[in-house]
Amino acid sequence: MTEPSVLILIALAFLAGGVIKGLSGIGLPMVALPILSFAVSVPVAVALTMAPILVTNGWQALSSGRLLHVVRRFWPLQVVMAVTLILATSLLKRIDNSVLLIVAGAILSLSVILLMTARGWTIPARLERPIGIGVGLLAGAIGGVSSLFGIPVIIYMSSLGLERAEFLTSISVIYFLAAVPYVGGLIVVGGIAPTVFLLSALAVVPAMLGMMVASQFVRRIDEVRFRQLLNWLLIFLGLTMMTRGWLDV
Repeated sequence: MTEPSVLILIALAFLAGGVIKGLSGIGLPMVALPILSFAVSVPVAVALTMAPILVTNGWQALSSGRLLHVVRRFWPLQVVMAVTLILATSLLKRIDNSVLLIVAGAILSLSVILLMTARGWTIPARLERPIGIGVGLLAGAIGGVSSLFGIPVIIYMSSLGLERAEFLTSISVIYFLAAVPYVGGLIVVGGIAPTVFLLSALAVVPAMLGMMVASQFVRRIDEVRFRQLLNWLLIFLGLTMMTRGWLDV
């Protein structure tokens, strides 16, 4: 964990994740996790995302000024996701790392493919809350073993017909409120070395730096083309994780 090559990879993973989050408003763990998995085990990679997820989403959520509005609208989803996240993190110590690579890679690749094909889906207002509860359950289960709890939420939010600003605000608030029990769950699970906690805290620096750099260029980038390139990159990274998992089994 303290070898220079590993530290450089960790910094680059969160710098890249911060850039993507700064450009699109989402995607930090989706980018950082597969890169981190080249140097550390999946449980350690998941633990390293703790502080960056909490701080970057907290910053976005608190700066939006609509935290209470989002909490009132989506509180059932958030409560279910919080409980499920805490319970699901216990699986990190029980599942072999090669299996976790396959699971996390499959979640990443399949979820991105679903994101690409889910455009145009709409959820009727009367079904928003019950579907939201199901999304919270799914997101918590996925997030507990991969830190990728945001993907089902993205698909759900995209189907509510929210404007871009409202969409990003709601996403950041929900992510922030999910990050708190997520971090708590990892702490309860235990077995995380103090070095990992320290590196996770330090990883906030490249993540925030990436977000600040990206904010200077976000208006100059063709969003459609950027999304397409990012989606295919994430699919490739997910398939790479799965392949490495299969080879290690």
